[in-house]
Amino acid sequence: MSKRIISLTASLLCLVMLLAGCGSSQNASTNNASKGDRVVIYTAAEDERIAYIQEELNKKFPNTEIVIQSLGTGQLLSKLQAEGKNSDCDIFYDLEVVNAEIILNAAPDLFVDLSDYDFSVYDSSVTGYTDRHHKYAVNGKTAGAFLVNTKLLAEKNLPVPATYEDMLKPEYAGLISMPSPKSSGTGYSYYNGMITVLGEDAGMKYFESLNPNIKEYTTSGSAPAKAAVRGDVAIAYGLLWQCVNYANDNEGMTVVVPDQGLAFDLFTMGMISGHETKGSVKEVFTYLFNELNKPQCAKFNPDKIYVNMPASEIKNYPASYAEITMKGLFDFQYKQNLLDQWKY
Repeated sequence: MSKRIISLTASLLCLVMLLAGCGSSQNASTNNASKGDRVVIYTAAEDERIAYIQEELNKKFPNTEIVIQSLGTGQLLSKLQAEGKNSDCDIFYDLEVVNAEIILNAAPDLFVDLSDYDFSVYDSSVTGYTDRHHKYAVNGKTAGAFLVNTKLLAEKNLPVPATYEDMLKPEYAGLISMPSPKSSGTGYSYYNGMITVLGEDAGMKYFESLNPNIKEYTTSGSAPAKAAVRGDVAIAYGLLWQCVNYANDNEGMTVVVPDQGLAFDLFTMGMISGHETKGSVKEVFTYLFNELNKPQCAKFNPDKIYVNMPASEIKNYPASYAEITMKGLFDFQYKQNLLDQWKY
């Protein structure tokens, strides 16, 4: 082989290696960029909702690392309070509205102002806070109801309770579970709902009478319904949408929606101030606000928050129900006063 051919071959090899090297360098740069683009979401949402949101965000933002950290209602409040603007959290999701107000009372500039977003999409029933600020947006309303294990009650020759007062009957002693108001937004909504309907004195007596019937106060809002499905208790107070799903999926379960109305709570989403300019944080939040949250509501918590609310995808979900006009829904001092009086 001549020196010319060898030289030409070597040149071609160098050219191929150079092109390959350029390609590798470009790919590495892209990969590094995607590894560096990280969005952290703190949430108190339930596991099934987190899984859905994670999947949809991963599809929408394939080059962004989306980290969703699951926290209890109280944990979410305390972490945001403790970490402030230096938090690992970029976006909060499913923060109980009164807890959002607690945070803002101490740190008014901790959350990004969302005034540039279209709040006209919300139904008038959830916009009581908009006259004050746009530091968060509502991502869900969650009503509470009772999940009843009819098979277990039948074994004990007991009827299915129909009203809040029925829960006080002595024959249900040790058969009921509810979340603790001190650790669960679901539990607090039940507590606050009865105080709203009955008044503070009669409401406190209601829970004093209910206490002998409670087998367990759980830290999780979802735990009582799961216990009813297992047969550990016969009656569980829980989120309406979860109760309906459990009744759909498990024989011998039914949902009780008292005619007096259902207590409810509102949950919020927003961004930590200063984080909105970081990577894809604002883009991810905008997608949550404008697009993803509506189908999430239809699949999991279809209680109305939007003017044009999507139809519920949950089979047998109540077409309508009476709501309790919740007292002090945004008033953290009112909530603290009630929790200070809770002794169970």
